[in-house]
Amino acid sequence: MIQPAAVAPVARVAPQFNDGELLKGLRLLSLPMGVKDVVTIYGSLYGGDVFSPKSNFLHAHMTAAMLDQGTLKRDKFAISALLESVGARLSFSSDDYRVSFAARCLKADVPLVIELLAEQLREPAYHQRDLASFKKRAVGNLKREDEDTDTRARMAFSQLIYPPAHPNYIPNTDDQITAIEQLKRRDLQTFHDRHYGLGSLLIVATGDIDRDVLEEGFRERFGDWKMVQLTPPALDDCRGNRELSMTEEIVTMEDKTSVDLIMGMVVGLDREHPDYLPLFMGSYVLGGNFAARLMTTVRDEAGLTYGVGSSIGGADDGKDGYWAIHGTFAPDLLSAGKKATLVQFDKWLKDGVTAEELSAKKTTFIGTFRVGLATTRGMASTILGILERGKQLAYIDEYVDEINAVTLEEVNAAIRKYIRRDNLIQVAAGTIDQAWKPLGSS
Repeated sequence: MIQPAAVAPVARVAPQFNDGELLKGLRLLSLPMGVKDVVTIYGSLYGGDVFSPKSNFLHAHMTAAMLDQGTLKRDKFAISALLESVGARLSFSSDDYRVSFAARCLKADVPLVIELLAEQLREPAYHQRDLASFKKRAVGNLKREDEDTDTRARMAFSQLIYPPAHPNYIPNTDDQITAIEQLKRRDLQTFHDRHYGLGSLLIVATGDIDRDVLEEGFRERFGDWKMVQLTPPALDDCRGNRELSMTEEIVTMEDKTSVDLIMGMVVGLDREHPDYLPLFMGSYVLGGNFAARLMTTVRDEAGLTYGVGSSIGGADDGKDGYWAIHGTFAPDLLSAGKKATLVQFDKWLKDGVTAEELSAKKTTFIGTFRVGLATTRGMASTILGILERGKQLAYIDEYVDEINAVTLEEVNAAIRKYIRRDNLIQVAAGTIDQAWKPLGSS
């Protein structure tokens, strides 16, 4: 008899990393990968939205958003020209808790990219003319987003289930515009001076790595940066409402070709809770990808939606997350699409998932995870995310085992425990009236 070939074990990733605290408050991890001449650098530090003063919730966001708008040494055009001349990319972003950066360059240009990274993180100019221009663009973007059905549905949903002080709460567009218009140059400078520095800086570099060059560059450019000790505020007194009874809200918007529908609730879990993965896998079976129940039934079989899925959101950094189904429908198909979606929701809630479904989705999810680690960007971003969660580096090798360890009983128990039909919040935004019918219909 021919024996099946043995499956080669997947090499452990964590031991391949060079990991250490390069400077006090700066941890540098690097991993050589099989790509020639290309280096990817991802990193982050505390300084996100939760650190904004109560007087203006956009201090942190705007401080980070203007990091690439010029420094005390060079304006934004000079920086852009330098990066373009060597084909490098460097960008900044921020979220509830962190300011993040991502860079990609050739191996020979790593010292230049580190120099520009340090310059923009440490010495942003916040020139008045640049701030005025940036604020104008930001207000314009917000007004355009306010006409987007997805944006309006997410905003309304967040406001129903979370209090205004919660990181998952999305303020009204008018409130965001007012906050932007009130910002002054000194506000950004003050926030930067108080919140940016060593202390929580994590950096991950992957690709054609020369560790000596990395260490020399970061020591030279960050060695004398001040220490800043930031502690994210506790959320104990600011939680979502898990006891909301079934609520519906319609956001009527004229002349839209589609309606965004969100149905969900606060589940009160963060990513580190033992029930998070079981509930995540249960939701993945229902609507995690194109082969999940919702897409195969509501879209492929019934032809009622452009797209529909389910997920857990807002559960990072200790936040009490929410679970939701999100679908996009033509206005005249909304009623039928919503009904078909609820049929699948009720079946999932009553019967749970099957062993075959769970096994298949584990295989798919793990495969996608491993494929992501094959690229320098995927590896760097995954490792950074693990460290930001407070996990040990070894978790990169334990994660797949953790997924595989989730049992069918745990998944179905989590669905029954955290998903309640009587608490289902339903929000729709689009060209429909308060009766869920297309505008102008009889």
